[in-house]
Amino acid sequence: MNIIVLALCCSVKAQDKLELGVMGGVSYYMGDLNHSQHFKESRPAVGFIARYAITDRLAGKVHVIGGGIAGEYPGIGERYPLQYPNFETTAVSYNKLAEVTKGEEYEFSRVLVNVSVMGEFNFRSYDHIFKPEDSKWTPYLTLGLGATFYKSYVDKQSGKTDFVLSLPFGLGVKYKVNKWLRVGAEWTMHKTFADDLDLVDPNGVQINPNDPYGSKHHALTHNNDWVSFCGITITASMWPRKLSCNDGLKNYNK
Repeated sequence: MNIIVLALCCSVKAQDKLELGVMGGVSYYMGDLNHSQHFKESRPAVGFIARYAITDRLAGKVHVIGGGIAGEYPGIGERYPLQYPNFETTAVSYNKLAEVTKGEEYEFSRVLVNVSVMGEFNFRSYDHIFKPEDSKWTPYLTLGLGATFYKSYVDKQSGKTDFVLSLPFGLGVKYKVNKWLRVGAEWTMHKTFADDLDLVDPNGVQINPNDPYGSKHHALTHNNDWVSFCGITITASMWPRKLSCNDGLKNYNK
């Protein structure tokens, strides 16, 4: 009887090791021109994903995603410090704020590419060889290290491709449709170590988009810009891994 069990363990196949696929969705920016509104000025984003299954609870992956970001600074109808230059004002309130009647509007739009190496931590067992029907889906946490590539402008007509480090983290859910097909949804925030993603024309405007309200200081959480990606993933599973006899018995005993 022991010989039969060992033979079955040696011949059975475990979860596939590798998934390759694409991601499509939206990207958006948060920073000095957008402190708290998620999905504001969203732009299309597309990318490539490669996921490697380490265990049924842990995976590593590489993301390469390109998307647009945009933001705006309304120069009319807002309230700013009275001492802020370049504005004509009317009524002055007791807290030394003034209603803007004439000012300079500012907006930006750019495309960037983000490359990330991340880990996935599954809340449920996923694609387990001995319980396939109970491990078809799972929510997960993801975090890692990335780099954001973008054009850093000297002025609106000239610039250079630059990159900064970023810290990506987020949530997702994935589902095993069949032996080969996987689908999922993911939302990640990328904390970049740059504060000029919203600066596309340094010499063409009178305001400073990194300090648009003229307060001469930044909130601690907005010293650098954030980029977010949200979308659907479609991947193909491949490269199945065979269990050795010892691996099979160990997993079976669990």
